[in-house]
Amino acid sequence: MAQGGEVLRFELPLSAEATDLSSSTTGIHRLVGRPPTTSTATVIDTDDHRLLDWGLELSRVAETGRWMLRAPGWQPALPAEWVSPQAEDEIPPEVAGWLVPFRRGGILGPKLEVATVRRRFSLVDAAARAIGEIVDERVRVLRPAGQLAAFRTVTVTTAGPLAASARQAMVAAFVAVGGIPVDDAPGLAARLGLARRGQYRDRPSARSAIEDFVGARLESHWRRLLLADLAVRAEGGDAGLRAGVRLLRDELAGLAPLLDPEWLTPGRRLLDAALADTTRPMQRTERWLRILDLLARGAAEPPLPLVAGRITGPVLAQELEAVVHTLCDRCRTLDEFSTDERWAQAHQVAVRARALSGVSREVFGRPAKRLRRQLEAIADDLVATVRPDAARLARDLHGLTAAEIFEAGRIYERTMLSVDYARDRFLRDWPVLWDRLRRRVIRPRVPHQAVPS
Repeated sequence: MAQGGEVLRFELPLSAEATDLSSSTTGIHRLVGRPPTTSTATVIDTDDHRLLDWGLELSRVAETGRWMLRAPGWQPALPAEWVSPQAEDEIPPEVAGWLVPFRRGGILGPKLEVATVRRRFSLVDAAARAIGEIVDERVRVLRPAGQLAAFRTVTVTTAGPLAASARQAMVAAFVAVGGIPVDDAPGLAARLGLARRGQYRDRPSARSAIEDFVGARLESHWRRLLLADLAVRAEGGDAGLRAGVRLLRDELAGLAPLLDPEWLTPGRRLLDAALADTTRPMQRTERWLRILDLLARGAAEPPLPLVAGRITGPVLAQELEAVVHTLCDRCRTLDEFSTDERWAQAHQVAVRARALSGVSREVFGRPAKRLRRQLEAIADDLVATVRPDAARLARDLHGLTAAEIFEAGRIYERTMLSVDYARDRFLRDWPVLWDRLRRRVIRPRVPHQAVPS
């Protein structure tokens, strides 16, 4: 009925009296009530509410045996509302697959009971034509210890567009009995305050606590990886997951000096191992769930033992300044006789500086963007100066012809010479690169101070 018509929603007190919508202004002559219906649904979740945490509501309706999944905010990766076509004792396999990255190995079980009393009224005009419908839902949420919450939602659906005067009259009638107009009824998780991850965090500013900034960044990666997981389960492959894991690994490298080593070191090993394993799709491994757990812990309690309570802007600016000067020290002492290890270390510092400048863009905006552009140029030049591992270049010459052995030798020689040429170019270009870079350094301008609690 909503097609071509309008939908008005209101939150009403449980004790509110029925409002009279009959008037010449609304065009409603009378309301025709239908018998009320009652339904009871059991909400399924883990002990720590991992599904509700992301705004997902999985339930089974007692009267029909059907399963229902509500996932507002996850479209198009998940349907806004999905109902099983028939009664089933177990969670349908399709839904079970969707929930894997959200529950992260957690055991699902009945956690809440939702009892709904629904009353419907047809809106009839003076010519006895149905011109709309009202659905009045009273909901009680219970757990074994007792009632947890109760609320009431009224939805008015019209068959056609409303005149402005009719709409105003309807809204005024519901407001008069304590109603509050809403664009959309909140989901169960939001009503219970359990959808902690269901809404995007406010964008941290330069004056936010560093814990808020890092927690928001990790939660953003968590959400991105969840969406990538849902996409690859539907389409196959794991390219989207691998791209997201590489981005996370780079960002952690940039933030490394701030993070707790006891959280960071095993986390980086986990990410490296996940990227190195190409024998099976990433989302089918136990390691993948451990990565999601890593982000869950980091987003809930950002691992920042050394800078906790400080302001984001000065902390990031200080780290940027330090890593840029470290890069300068590494690069200005390079020469044609420097070891392969020293060249590789310079490249690693450049990659870390580039990652940190990318992380800082949310806080510093265009200055961080310009700084990152300079660091990208240096990192791109340095990557060509890193000599490949000899074992990676080596080939099994057994069974090759003399011509093939000769060609393999030429490829190896060209690879080695290209590194030497790249190093010569970098040493020649470094003074200009440094001159451009030092003008883009972001320096702390706000004194470090504890954020008021």
